[in-house]
Amino acid sequence: MKKLTGAFAFVVLLFAFSASPVFAHTHLDTSDPEEDSTVTDTLDDITLYFETVIEDSAVMELHAEDGTEIALDNLTVNEDEFSADVTEPLENGTYTLSWDIIGVDGHPMEDSISFEVDIEESAVEEEEDTNTAEDEENTADTPEEQADENEAAAENNVQEEAADDTNSNTLLIAVLVIAIVAVIAIVLLKRKK
Repeated sequence: MKKLTGAFAFVVLLFAFSASPVFAHTHLDTSDPEEDSTVTDTLDDITLYFETVIEDSAVMELHAEDGTEIALDNLTVNEDEFSADVTEPLENGTYTLSWDIIGVDGHPMEDSISFEVDIEESAVEEEEDTNTAEDEENTADTPEEQADENEAAAENNVQEEAADDTNSNTLLIAVLVIAIVAVIAIVLLKRKK
């Protein structure tokens, strides 16, 4: 009976340690810009890095100190990385970046960080001039070119979703195989008595 109890305890511990990544909540690992940092150059994009893979349904919002929402574009999830483009130059001040994500464990998580923007006036004017020139170039894209870009982005999203599903399924199958092997080992030990 002692052998059976020891084997069962071993199986339970093995299952607990192998399954822990599946049941762990996803939290922010680091970000760019970092929390409570001061940005002194023009901020073109924001990236959040999480501890585990997150789902594509993630949401990110940027708010100025007065509560005004700043538009973000090209929100992209790539496994544990969530990024977005800042569509307009940020004025000097304090900003709050909030997000709402679903981690690999299926639990929704939301949180926020704040950072400050402190850019010299000459750098802001140069950035505005550059953005105006880029906008004029972007309007020159033909509808066919825009359709091709949209189609390529859609194909990339489908491939990323398939890879995420495969990773989750592989982990689940590994845990199930370990559990089945443990049950078989217990039955064999019980028969030997």
